[in-house]
Amino acid sequence: MNKIKWTFMTLAILLSIGGAFATRPRCDCFQSPQYYFNGASYNLAGQLGVQYNCWVPSANTCTYTTTDGIHFIACQNGNYQAVPNIGK
Repeated sequence: MNKIKWTFMTLAILLSIGGAFATRPRCDCFQSPQYYFNGASYNLAGQLGVQYNCWVPSANTCTYTTTDGIHFIACQNGNYQAVPNIGK
């Protein structure tokens, strides 16, 4: 009886861990709009290489993405730098 109980408990734990990984939100951050944090709010970053650059190596977060408009998830590492729009 004790073996059966431990088998069911192990199975329940493994299923709960598998369920947590299966239902976590997924987002392909490079296909989603990118945002940068300016210290107070998240602003639309634009197109990489045109409106901004991420300078690496850095432990900082360069851009973020969101799935619901409220919660932001780190996407790219680096230091955010806006590209000056000279002559445009």
